[in-house]
Amino acid sequence: MNHRRFFLLQTVMVCLLTGFYLVVAPARGQVPSKENQEPHPGFFIIHKITITGNKITRPRIITRELKFRELDTIPAAGFRQLLVTSRQNVFNTGLFNFVTIDTASADNRQLIDIHISVVERWYIWPIPLLEISERNFNIWWETRDFRRLTYGIDFTFNNFRGRNETLRLLAHFGYNQLYGFSYKIPNLNRKQTIGLTVGAGIEMNHEMTVQTLNNRTVNVKDSAYIKRIIYGYSDMQLRPSFHTTHTFRLSYNYYIFSANIDTVPGFSLSGSHQQWFLAVSYLFRNDHRDAAYYPLTGYYFELELNHTFPYGSAHNSYIKTKLKKYWQLLHRVYFATGFTGKVSFEKYQPYFLQRGLGYSQDFVRGYEYYVVDGQHFALIKSDLKFALVPQRVIKIGFIKTTKFNTIPLALYLDLFADIGYCYNYQRLIQSNKIQGNTLENSLMEGIGLGINFATYYDVVFRFEGSINRMGKTGFALHFASPI
Repeated sequence: MNHRRFFLLQTVMVCLLTGFYLVVAPARGQVPSKENQEPHPGFFIIHKITITGNKITRPRIITRELKFRELDTIPAAGFRQLLVTSRQNVFNTGLFNFVTIDTASADNRQLIDIHISVVERWYIWPIPLLEISERNFNIWWETRDFRRLTYGIDFTFNNFRGRNETLRLLAHFGYNQLYGFSYKIPNLNRKQTIGLTVGAGIEMNHEMTVQTLNNRTVNVKDSAYIKRIIYGYSDMQLRPSFHTTHTFRLSYNYYIFSANIDTVPGFSLSGSHQQWFLAVSYLFRNDHRDAAYYPLTGYYFELELNHTFPYGSAHNSYIKTKLKKYWQLLHRVYFATGFTGKVSFEKYQPYFLQRGLGYSQDFVRGYEYYVVDGQHFALIKSDLKFALVPQRVIKIGFIKTTKFNTIPLALYLDLFADIGYCYNYQRLIQSNKIQGNTLENSLMEGIGLGINFATYYDVVFRFEGSINRMGKTGFALHFASPI
């Protein structure tokens, strides 16, 4: 498939998705809601709020997420949506597998009793760790090199003391070695609007990525440790409202590299084996998604500012933003789109700190096997989903505890289209074509079809087949929501 034909196919697909939304969405918006069809008094008064199922969780952790309090007067026209939003807020704390909110009339029609029922998750996880030391599962599957596995134990105590605090003790061995801890206290004050997180650790590696050639990462090994990192950080979180969070971070990072990387151009810029820097960052989140781990409706906005105070040439200051929107078009049909963009302040950045496209969730589907370096990038993802199996709950009779015997699950057919661009100033100067990094400073497009499976404890499996602008087809497995 040549580039012109692929581009035409991509354009037609995007137009179809957009047109489908424009045709269907207005019709859906004109359907009157159930609450407007039923007679009701002009307002309700919250008489009493009761909570059951919270054997560990303190009640104030739950009531913090409610958009009403006892004795509040609520307009009847918006009462139903208030209950829906409150349930979503409680569920998105990540403390519960299930949350239900029921109402009952008290002595008269205007007095309402609220009953909240929760099923708590299992909070203590001293579980063995086994993870691949690659950017994603698909890269590792190409070689199936078991020497590149990291194993160990992550002792995680969620909802510590019943106050939504999180204590983590880390001990990793094998390909990547890590020893550290973190402790998160989300509610320092009585209003539960201020939180604090501290963490520290040391990481050691016998192998590391030192450059990108032919759009692929190149690794260097050493019998000794080729990289050691000592780090520490402290976060302060401000949560003035249900959906808004401000996070301020101060971190210290000290890198020690092996002499084997001296001949790699651009890796550290300064050529020093030791690099240390302080970094300050600010992260703003505005989250209105119905379910954070696999959203179907709502929207999400994120803005990140990062600045380093380097010793040497460890410059890595940037602005990064994410904007995501989710719609329900029909009973089983959903549409989502997301934009991610990054702008760096320095033209020249050390390779070991620079991140373009191809890392974490920042990649064009169809290009999972490639890395695209650069200081700036833009990424747009779109999904049209059909619920093959709408979310439902099954129970396993022989398991007694409600933490594991009640399982939510859903299955979706996903049609997707992505587009991205990564600008690399350094490669323009150094002639990226010679190094074979042809994806830098060029448009990337990918379309495909996938099956998404979502279940409890935030588990997501995505099986996707795709074709990219180069005409290459592929299959990928992912473990997070696509957008």
